[in-house]
Amino acid sequence: MSELEKALDRLNGAVATLLDASKRGRSEQGTHEAQIAKLTAERDRLRTELAELRAAREEDAKLRGEAAEAVKAALGDLRTILAVHDQEAARAGRQGGRNG
Repeated sequence: MSELEKALDRLNGAVATLLDASKRGRSEQGTHEAQIAKLTAERDRLRTELAELRAAREEDAKLRGEAAEAVKAALGDLRTILAVHDQEAARAGRQGGRNG
């Protein structure tokens, strides 16, 4: 085999190796692209879930505030009712003392 034939064989071997590496690279690139797409979708899903949780937290805080105000109003009403009841009881006691 002449030097030229040996060089051609080496060149053919290098080209075959390069083609195999290129095919593997494309295959790996496709795998990486699929992984990137999967991770991007997961990131987007988590962003959406986080936004929903933040909105729910804000709504919960608003509802807790409204509930606290309603409880304060109800307690105020109860205090008023008790005060009126106490006044009526005191008045009844004074009237009963005059009559007795």
